[in-house]
Amino acid sequence: MDEQRTPVVGGHFELSTPRDDGLCDDTTPVVQPPPPTHALKYRPDIDGLRCLAVVPVVLFHAYPTSVPGGFIGVDVFFVISGFLISGILFKEVQQRKFTYANFYSRRIRRIFPALILVLTFTLVAGCFWYLEDALVSMADTLAAGVVFGANIQVLLLKQTYFSASVKEDPLLHLWSLGVEEQFYIFWPLFVAIVAKFPYRAALAAQLVVLVGSFAFNIAFLGYDGNNNWSFYFPLSRFWQMAVGGLLAFLNLQHGTPLVRNVAISTLAAVAGLALVVVGYAVITESMAFPGWWSMLPTLGAGLLIVSGPDTFVHRHLLALRPAVFVGQISYALYLWHWPLLVYAKARFPNAELRPWVQEPYMMMVFSVAASVATLYCVENHVRRRQHKLVVPVLVGCMLALGAVALAVHHDPYHFSVLAQPKAAVTGPVLVPVATHTNGSAAEVPNMSKPPMFEAPTLQKILAAKNDYQADGPEFHTIDAGSVYIPTSENMILN
Repeated sequence: MDEQRTPVVGGHFELSTPRDDGLCDDTTPVVQPPPPTHALKYRPDIDGLRCLAVVPVVLFHAYPTSVPGGFIGVDVFFVISGFLISGILFKEVQQRKFTYANFYSRRIRRIFPALILVLTFTLVAGCFWYLEDALVSMADTLAAGVVFGANIQVLLLKQTYFSASVKEDPLLHLWSLGVEEQFYIFWPLFVAIVAKFPYRAALAAQLVVLVGSFAFNIAFLGYDGNNNWSFYFPLSRFWQMAVGGLLAFLNLQHGTPLVRNVAISTLAAVAGLALVVVGYAVITESMAFPGWWSMLPTLGAGLLIVSGPDTFVHRHLLALRPAVFVGQISYALYLWHWPLLVYAKARFPNAELRPWVQEPYMMMVFSVAASVATLYCVENHVRRRQHKLVVPVLVGCMLALGAVALAVHHDPYHFSVLAQPKAAVTGPVLVPVATHTNGSAAEVPNMSKPPMFEAPTLQKILAAKNDYQADGPEFHTIDAGSVYIPTSENMILN
């Protein structure tokens, strides 16, 4: 396919090629396929649809009550992903140009650069700001994310997507990348097979995958006491990408737009937009999601794709330059926003004491700035590099991050700055007798390895003050030798 001119900020144009998935772009041009297959041309409204998907996700994570169903934006991404990647796959298979090496090389070039940058930042920041348990949890998700298995790792925790403990994981959002990449392990092979079928047989095969996956989605609702299997398990989500794949198949067979009647296509576009927006407004955490409710964003996104790109909804809403620009940075924005929000709240959990620079709205501003810098300074730069070592280097960096994450899991004490001992002292140590039931001075244990202590909280300090505010505890001097002793409310150093 010929390169398309894509509008960018400032009113200028640059040459670009079609994008290959919901969150990510592809830069490999594909030549015009032979008739009767039609080429997938660049559609700015698809970038606008990305904007419609990512903005509610960010708003929901920053201010959950502002967009109660904002988390379903990921479902919209799944449909976009299936549409764009499947379109490229079907064309390459038909042209007999498809290879797994080429397919995954493009995926690595597009996905890894921004992901490596965000994972590195998250890991380093976690070592400075997290204690042992939280650091281990983050490292576990990072290690799973390196092999695109974060959704399985979170699933095994038996915590729902909305659990407070899970929301403290700055890499929780990697679950969606895991679902996508697991889908694209088998989907290229499936496309290579069905592309050789007659039209109706190929259509039927795709419908079997779609309906079967949706059935898993419904069957897993409430399994094991929650909806985790329906939410995180890949087989329960594949149908959403299969919807996009089916639309790509039909688009290549019949051309764009699939619906050529202006009135019908406009009605379909309005209905699709309404389904997505209503989903954002009415779907909440308490509902059995995905389940039947996931049809709102999935069918809505599908209708917006199939009815485009010439209706007023596409030309005057989705194809607006600001929407297109946000869509272009949507992958980086999705990666950056969640760690920044989580770390800001972790450092200042009390909103009344939180400085304005770490408020959620500022984290959103920083996320956009980081996303723009990532797109132009990292992603575009790597995509332009055609050196054969680019892919091996990217894979090596990802594996190195995974190795560091495993090391953090094995010995978090040496990586957490906050978990380091507060002081190393020699000489007598005063221990309050009141803390011991036998009324005698405590024996200092022989600690071959310094222990880890949580930072004292205001509640603990006030409680300690109440315990000792009367006459004060009686202290006995003991010879501690040379030991590590933490500074806390119930231990005083002489």
